[in-house]
Amino acid sequence: MKRSAITALAGAALAFLGAAGHAFPVEPYKRAEIFAVCSGRLAALATRLEAEGDPAAVEARGLAADFSVLLEASMPAALEAGVPENQPERWRASGWGEAAHLLALADYSFNARRAERANAALAARLAECRSLILGGTS
Repeated sequence: MKRSAITALAGAALAFLGAAGHAFPVEPYKRAEIFAVCSGRLAALATRLEAEGDPAAVEARGLAADFSVLLEASMPAALEAGVPENQPERWRASGWGEAAHLLALADYSFNARRAERANAALAARLAECRSLILGGTS
């Protein structure tokens, strides 16, 4: 399927899911932001899982790609709302950095409670992202 067709389908899915009462933000720039941030979070997780040889990396990489498609579909409205063209990359980098930081704290902290909090925070952020696509499952 061509990329423009995929983007059109993603746009239709956004309209449907938004109407169905899912947790999508109403404002176009907020939708674009959460899609970019989630894309970054999941890309960071996928990179970590790939480095460890974990087969779950395939799912994480797929979800990151799904969020990239949703971001692309949401950008026309976000641009109309005044979002600069380069802002999605900043949002994506923010999500990547956030996840990478929490992964590092979980793995390398000398404080077990701090590591547990980092794991819990990362799990909560990833659950937020997954719930947008998978309807509340994590």
